[in-house]
Amino acid sequence: RNFLYLRRHGYSDLSVLQENGMALIRFETSSSVPEDGTKILLNKLAKAIADMVGEPQSAVRVEIAANRRMRMAESDGPIAHLEIRNVEFPKDRAVELTEAVCPVIEEAISISSSNIYIAVISSRNSMWRVNGDAGNFNKD
Repeated sequence: RNFLYLRRHGYSDLSVLQENGMALIRFETSSSVPEDGTKILLNKLAKAIADMVGEPQSAVRVEIAANRRMRMAESDGPIAHLEIRNVEFPKDRAVELTEAVCPVIEEAISISSSNIYIAVISSRNSMWRVNGDAGNFNKD
């Protein structure tokens, strides 16, 4: 796939992809995730992030890992870790991000928002490539 393909499939601002690559949501939890919960997480997390960055859902990849051995603070109870990569979120939108994703996780697997850790990781200086395209490997 090249950038012409991406533009034809709804990307409004390719500079976001050219600089940062495809948005990636990694979701890990110590709980099991039933099939209907997986569908909720895949679809609604992708939509929430795509809406926030102004790109189509096809610009967002979601990975889910359940039944992980995890601990947060002093809790061994059900917890979740949500990592969002390759997007730029202004710090003043942190509450908006939390309000968009925590209810999705609570609906899918009943984990309280107090047991959800969210990390947004910028890739402004990282290297990426898609389907053989050099991406930003050749940029200074």
